[in-house]
Amino acid sequence: MKRLLFGLFLGATCLLEPTVALAQGASLETRALREDYRRLQSQLADLLEAHNALKSELSKLSTEVRLLRAQAATKDPATVTRADLEGLAKSIREIDSKRVQDKNLILKEMQALLRSAPTGAKPPAAALHPEKGFDHSVEAGQTISAIIAAYNNKLKSQGVKKRITLKSVLEANPNLNPRTIRIGQSLFIPDPR
Repeated sequence: MKRLLFGLFLGATCLLEPTVALAQGASLETRALREDYRRLQSQLADLLEAHNALKSELSKLSTEVRLLRAQAATKDPATVTRADLEGLAKSIREIDSKRVQDKNLILKEMQALLRSAPTGAKPPAAALHPEKGFDHSVEAGQTISAIIAAYNNKLKSQGVKKRITLKSVLEANPNLNPRTIRIGQSLFIPDPR
């Protein structure tokens, strides 16, 4: 009986051993499945985060494209179109036509005034320069003060004690700007005698 009991015990252990091994195998498989599940969950979270970042970037790019399209649609004030040029040319032609009309009107009025003026009347003579003086044509490198000094030296060598002043030259040449005299410009230098 001892043998029988031992045989039964052995048989029971043999039967229990695969179930224990099977339970351990199921436990390992469950752990592996759980690990795979956690790994997949982590990858899914990463993918969702990347997806949200891409959506945000796409939204920004979409806004930028809208702004660029709006800028392209608006007219740049620095650009000129053919219609702008044609409008400008038309305005210039109108202004030129009015200028010619004004010129003709002024000429007609002046002719009418001349016809209505008494025949024996002379137009008043404008005193351009004093009686005595010198006409001088400005040469390269000359300034008004250098011109006056040269004439004063010439008068001094002739024994004349009076001197030509800047004031007298400016009075004799009312439209003269001493800072902007040009080569070839004609000046009247009054004689101080």
